[in-house]
Amino acid sequence: MKSYTKYTLILSSILLASCVNQNTKIAENIMPTTNVCTKLDLLKSAYYTDFESLKEIKTSGRASNIWRAKYQLFGENCQVFSWGGKQHTYSCRLVAPDEETAQKYYRNAKEITQECLGEEWALEESNRAHDDGMKASFANHGAKPNEKVTFSTHLVPSSGFFSTTWTIFYYVGNSSQPK
Repeated sequence: MKSYTKYTLILSSILLASCVNQNTKIAENIMPTTNVCTKLDLLKSAYYTDFESLKEIKTSGRASNIWRAKYQLFGENCQVFSWGGKQHTYSCRLVAPDEETAQKYYRNAKEITQECLGEEWALEESNRAHDDGMKASFANHGAKPNEKVTFSTHLVPSSGFFSTTWTIFYYVGNSSQPK
């Protein structure tokens, strides 16, 4: 009977240790904040370290590297791109069910970004060059050259055979990167 109890305790200890280890892994992937302005500050800080704290699984390509982001700070399907190994961009996308919803997401992204970044950040809004979408970019023109980071959101239509879908992209990076 004593050996049965001993084995039960050992098995229970092993199972408990594996649960604790799993909970640690889950905790590492929980979004670090839910406050929108804190998210923007986190992204701005992460930009200066090439988003190292946000990179998870890497996929290499010819002209770029792509990492799945640990956190979905905005939208869905967030990734970090590296262009030629030098410039990094954090990117998320969110597909809207219709144009009206997409417009709402786009306006909200602009308003929240402006509110969180403050008045020293200038909004430049324009039509996108290759489609009927819109682009809103925020840049701090008073920042030092090595601190030039841009926050931008894009409203992008995608025409399909039967309908047009709309996607919102949110980028954090340097505006001189490839477009």
